[in-house]
Amino acid sequence: MKSNFWGRSLAVAALLLLVAGGTAFAQLQSGNLYAKVSDEQGGALPGVTVTVTGNGAPQVQVTNAQGEARFLGLSPGSFALEAQLEGFSTLNYPNIVINVGRNTSIELTLSAAVEDVITVTAESPLLDPRKVTFGNTVDSTELEKIPTARDPWAVLQSTPGVLTDRINVGGNESGQQSNYVGRGGGGDQAVWSLDGVVITDMSATGSSPGYYDFDAFEEMQVSTGGSDATSATGGVVLNMVTKRGTNEWRGSGRYYESDKSNQADLDLSNSELGKRGPWNNNTAQTVLRQGNRIVKVQDYGAELGGPIVKDRLWIWGSYSKPKISLRTIGTAAIPEGFSDLTTLEDWNGKINAQITASNSATAFAWNSDKVKLGRNAGPTRPQETTWNQGKFGPSPTAYKVEDTHVFSSNFYLTGMYSKVNGGFQLAPQGGDRVPFLDTNGIWHQSFFLIQIERPQEQFKADASTFFNTGTLSHELKYGASVRTAEQTTLSRTQGGGYEIALGGGTSFYGIARDQFVGVEAEYDSAYIQDTFSIGNLTANVGVRYDKQGGDNVGKNVAANRLAPDLLPAINYTGQSAGFEWETIVPRLGLTYALGAERKTLLRFSYSQFADQLATGFVSWLNPIAAQSYVYFYGPTRGNGSLPTRAQLGDPLYYSANVNPNTGQLLQSNQVASNLNAPISDELAFGVEHALRPEFVVGLSATFRKYSDLLEQERLVFDCGGTARGCATSDANLLGTGRVHRRSDYRQRPGTAGVLSGTRPDGTTYNIPIYELVPGVDSRNGFRLENGDREQEYTGLSFTFTKRLANRWMLRGNVSWQDWTYNNPTSENEDPQEQLAGANGSAVKDGSAVLQGSGTGSGAKGNVYINSEWSYSVNGLYQIAPDRAWGFNVAANLTGRQGYPAYYFRRFTTSPRTGIPEGGISIPVVNNPDDYRYEDIRVLDLRIEKEFNIKDFGFTVGADVFNATNESTVLQRQGRLNIGTGDHVTETISPRIIRLGVKFNFR
Repeated sequence: MKSNFWGRSLAVAALLLLVAGGTAFAQLQSGNLYAKVSDEQGGALPGVTVTVTGNGAPQVQVTNAQGEARFLGLSPGSFALEAQLEGFSTLNYPNIVINVGRNTSIELTLSAAVEDVITVTAESPLLDPRKVTFGNTVDSTELEKIPTARDPWAVLQSTPGVLTDRINVGGNESGQQSNYVGRGGGGDQAVWSLDGVVITDMSATGSSPGYYDFDAFEEMQVSTGGSDATSATGGVVLNMVTKRGTNEWRGSGRYYESDKSNQADLDLSNSELGKRGPWNNNTAQTVLRQGNRIVKVQDYGAELGGPIVKDRLWIWGSYSKPKISLRTIGTAAIPEGFSDLTTLEDWNGKINAQITASNSATAFAWNSDKVKLGRNAGPTRPQETTWNQGKFGPSPTAYKVEDTHVFSSNFYLTGMYSKVNGGFQLAPQGGDRVPFLDTNGIWHQSFFLIQIERPQEQFKADASTFFNTGTLSHELKYGASVRTAEQTTLSRTQGGGYEIALGGGTSFYGIARDQFVGVEAEYDSAYIQDTFSIGNLTANVGVRYDKQGGDNVGKNVAANRLAPDLLPAINYTGQSAGFEWETIVPRLGLTYALGAERKTLLRFSYSQFADQLATGFVSWLNPIAAQSYVYFYGPTRGNGSLPTRAQLGDPLYYSANVNPNTGQLLQSNQVASNLNAPISDELAFGVEHALRPEFVVGLSATFRKYSDLLEQERLVFDCGGTARGCATSDANLLGTGRVHRRSDYRQRPGTAGVLSGTRPDGTTYNIPIYELVPGVDSRNGFRLENGDREQEYTGLSFTFTKRLANRWMLRGNVSWQDWTYNNPTSENEDPQEQLAGANGSAVKDGSAVLQGSGTGSGAKGNVYINSEWSYSVNGLYQIAPDRAWGFNVAANLTGRQGYPAYYFRRFTTSPRTGIPEGGISIPVVNNPDDYRYEDIRVLDLRIEKEFNIKDFGFTVGADVFNATNESTVLQRQGRLNIGTGDHVTETISPRIIRLGVKFNFR
């Protein structure tokens, strides 16, 4: 694999160097400045010397025949421009703001009347006619001044169309990652980029390999779609750019603290618990002393940077160590709740070098260590079953080396090598004891051990070429990259197995053999994109190529300690993924500027996106990609140990990856020979108007169709006899089964064929239960294929952005979205699957798309993201900034429709065999709007006072989170017909005050 990686890398580099004449490297971590210089009659002025100063070394360009000068790859921040030409007055533009992923275009007019210096005082424009993505940019002022939980997931929540799975009050959720969706893009298609390095965890696609020092960021850019060919997926793309050293030594430090002594009481009485929603049920939950609460959150750190050699070599670094201590909702036995303690230690280091006038280089490293004691604590996961999380694998978490060479004003080339060392361990606090699930759905004693390593390597090269064809000026961008992502996961059932109490003194036992998966995935990509203008029209035309595939690595797995005769040691030799995705997708973007002043921009884009390949699909055929189990009935023990082999007796049945005749591995899954990457087609329209250069409002509409979705179809085989007899035949155990048909199922006979009960609002349900017909059986294997289902998304957003000027700033949006399934009536589905479909809902034609969070991070098992509307507004106002007593006030308001409350039943036995079905959940709701939690409204406030003494300053501030002390219920136990059914498992954390001080110098 390593030699293959470097061979592919060298091929990419050679290809780019051989191509004459194109960059997107700037888009992930920097911005561009385009200057056009003319005389007083409007004629282009060639030969003007344009100098840009700011972060790093001064950059000098001479305008071409069209009067144009370009400065690519500028770090975000404030810059100054000077334009000089003999016979004309020198012109200064002292305050040009550069943002990540934004192209700032300015027009300069030189006067023939020679004066000392002419200074332009106007703000640099926010409108960007070359912009081809939708989303938002959060600059350093907003990151520092607006009251937030100080993590990237809180910033994502302020982006139009983005919905997250949790409400972070003053940092109570900053110790765990959030799941999120945006503009019809699922959370598994999100992309994380840090200083130009794509760090997305490909084994938990959409997540980050670590956590961050919030004060290390200079800027964040979030894009949710558009025609930029450098973006691989249709998901949310988060570009985070850290600070860098400049020609002045600068630094800052901070300490923030939220303590329970500054926290309000829970504004929710036990008598109201059954009324906090549309169902008005008088729940049996009588003990709730507290909701989810903060004990203490501390956030401290410092950053420092400056020149080693002025204009040549700079250094910067940061260190932080936030600590988050929480208590969750408890149980009747432990009403005070459970402890969740997190420490996030983070450092960054960066060296920038201007090697020659035309060559610059960067070396960057980031390390994130997370220690969490009590992960997933909550009413269903008491303390001994929670995980202690820590880093697993080498450090640092990520690093890169990068070099950019300017061959001429018309040709730029950048090359980068990066390494990401993702990995962590989840060790249950209960240790090596048997996990036990009681009849109320509460785990006891211990849980599962998980150890994960996820290293990645990448080499990429990007280029930009500028040229003219007639009157058209072209900016051609192109690039290519190779990336490998490896995954090694050990998953072990502590104690050798688990126990589930069924009631009546009987338990169900699963005896386990470890999961030990090894995957090596490969990602090769290339793109080319041309941007050109005709009058007021700017066009962006691009195409992208991706090849994705991989292999399964051989591993040895030990035998089960209790029953080595049933689950002996195994030696898996590895195999290919069985498929490879190759896609070529087009991108087209158009903007048109209205009027001579070009204050209004019309936007249109058509984009096609291919899904990114998760390593979990690469391991689809890997029989040790899941734990192996043999199942038994036995007397209930519940004491942290398993019955003896003799007590267990004969096995009932085996998991899909175990051959019952030998205990060895069994390949029960299949992959369609023509498996393709799912595809998203997006049409986006927008209009933006500049009320002032620094104040822009906009309206956008997005339409998406998501097709070729990956589906898992059950494999069955025809045995002609009894089901048990069928399962004993080796001929039917080797993955040779066929995909099920609707005719393979029947409703269970008698009363067992109907699941009846009462919903939380008092209405009743009667749901048919299906089973395979006699003579057809399954090993519970599945075929991975592209299904006929589609998703359709329509979204509208009204946005407004006001950069800090004239003492105030403002950013916000109001968004509406509709995201549904389109299911062809010809789909030959398992009728049970129609009831218990993807994302935990009934997947019928027109049903809403839900993003389930239970498979992601944190204790969010009954959170399903789906809101028709959302809004976010934040702003800052400086009161008397020129007075000694002056101070700043800021606010952050977010809201959305309440998410669906998902209620379900589990059927646990089959009349045919008496064997538990293994966790099949049946929804008892018809659509997401039947039961929704209350709408969310959260207001955060901040007041601060700045003190400055020459080059030193400090700021004292107070933040109030959840200022109106909302106590909205966020989760309930969704499983009905158990003692804790419909009990509240999570509420919004109550109002809390955070006090802090920050100092800075330069």
